Amino acid sequence: MRPALICSALLLLFAQSLPSPALAARVALPPEQVQLDALTRDTQKHGLGSGSMEVVWWIPPEYWQVAVTQQKGATPEMLAGLGQTFNDYNIVAVVQATMAEDLEYRFTPEADVRESTVLIDPQGHTHAVLAEDKVPTRLASTLAFLKPILANGIGPMGRSMYFLVFPGNDARGNRLIDPLGDGLAQVRTTNKRHDFRLPLGSLLPDKRDAATGESFPGDFMYNPYTGRSLDVSRP
Repeated sequence: MRPALICSALLLLFAQSLPSPALAARVALPPEQVQLDALTRDTQKHGLGSGSMEVVWWIPPEYWQVAVTQQKGATPEMLAGLGQTFNDYNIVAVVQATMAEDLEYRFTPEADVRESTVLIDPQGHTHAVLAEDKVPTRLASTLAFLKPILANGIGPMGRSMYFLVFPGNDARGNRLIDPLGDGLAQVRTTNKRHDFRLPLGSLLPDKRDAATGESFPGDFMYNPYTGRSLDVSRP
């Protein structure tokens, strides 16, 4: 997937900063210091089966913040609009295809993707895709704007990638999935269950082994080679 396409497109839409979500006692890197490619790898999963393929991309609010913050021309007003649009939702982009007898991929229709995809939060609660009439107009318009950008950028896969909107908070306003929390978030499709281990290391400062000087991703608690506890790296 090419996140730069989405970043550039969002700058055209959003002209105060994005409110920071609860961080579950962890301090995230500033958005401008997050490696966007690493965050994309943390939030994308690929599945290849016997004659089938799929890509699942969980896009939490933090992703949009990081992606747009790192674009030239981003303003506080844009980030404020971005927050108002995405903060209360989890977006999951899905593309699925099966290989036909002519060895060409046939992409799964949107209705089938919507019906078969669910989001499972770290507490084990399953959430269905929100009905289209439950999605705010501003969010729906933003995602519709991105669709042709993907189609032009990555061809048939982009045209057949569907943005599914899931709730971001429970009835009491607590986040269903905190990228800086603990546990396991999952997206389940017809073909596969995709696991997202929390926290997302790409949002956290690297950890360091004081004894060896080795650095590891921010979600590591121990040196995998020695078992020694790690500390947050200091500049």
